[in-house]
Amino acid sequence: MNLVPFIDIHTHPNRVESETIIVQNIFPGDGFAAFSGRNFYSVGLHPWYLKTPDENNEMLKKVEDTLEFDHVCFVGECGPDKNIAVDFGEQIRVFKAQIFIAEEFKRPLIIHCVKAYNEVFELHRKLHPEMPWIMHGYQGNVQTTQLLGKRGIFFSFGKSLFDKNSKSIESLKCLPMEKIFFETDEFEGSVEKIYERAAILKNVLPEILKIEVWNNFNRIESSLISRF
Repeated sequence: MNLVPFIDIHTHPNRVESETIIVQNIFPGDGFAAFSGRNFYSVGLHPWYLKTPDENNEMLKKVEDTLEFDHVCFVGECGPDKNIAVDFGEQIRVFKAQIFIAEEFKRPLIIHCVKAYNEVFELHRKLHPEMPWIMHGYQGNVQTTQLLGKRGIFFSFGKSLFDKNSKSIESLKCLPMEKIFFETDEFEGSVEKIYERAAILKNVLPEILKIEVWNNFNRIESSLISRF
């Protein structure tokens, strides 16, 4: 019997699934449940919700306060988004602040990135972070994927894998197993359905994919595995 769980690296609803480890995204100041064995959290200041620099700094302090809980084990989602009217310079400032928070608290970083892959690449190149970075809801093309992959960045795929015209399909195909995660952000089904779709695209058995992603989670969050 295979006891390896599914990993849902990024989701917003409070999902409870018996065979899945959930990383639920929360906003600074939100409440969250006590640790029950499979419920983990990420906390970050999303670019859509940035306000004045002073207000953003207050929210960043709340991010740090929330990270004092052991099962809040990722920073994010955070990052640059060129599709919104929020001042881009402030977006980058707040993103950099959360990069430093991730380094200080030794937490992986979950990144929201829209039309700003070059900026993410340059920040990683300049800052040389030790903590893993995960591009969530990734839809970049193969060239961008290979560029970011050379920096050691991970990629999380979701509902776009069901869109035959999505660039994420070829990106998933070109990536080695040790670089990938899956998520249910904006997807109404279970993460198992994402795994099944990805297994077809990667031409592997779903159980193999399940083990590989579990191993990836083990590598980036090895301190958590002893809890299970």
